[in-house]
Amino acid sequence: MTDAASLAALKPDMTALAEWADSLDATGATIFAPSGEKDCAFHVRSFAPGHGIAEDPVCGSGNICVAAYLRHSGKAPSAYVARQGMQLGRDGRVHMRVTENSIDLGGRAVTCVEGTLKS
Repeated sequence: MTDAASLAALKPDMTALAEWADSLDATGATIFAPSGEKDCAFHVRSFAPGHGIAEDPVCGSGNICVAAYLRHSGKAPSAYVARQGMQLGRDGRVHMRVTENSIDLGGRAVTCVEGTLKS
């Protein structure tokens, strides 16, 4: 999208989005826009309603896809910060490094659930 305000105002039809993603054999959709802010380059939103995730507050795979798209288009900064999750009250930051041979994602995480799986 062209600007962060338009991205923030986006209210996708979750049923239509799930059907569209399923028709493409995709998990969902990640959409981004330039932030217009000094401390981060992009705002990102990721939706996967067909998999039970209306909106992911911070999506690593979505941010990797954004970086890959930017690299492919020749518009990727070598390092940048993306914001995601503001619309969900969970303002997250993802730190990205983009080179010709790799895309690295980093940041802080909060443990929300701990447990043990037994077979």
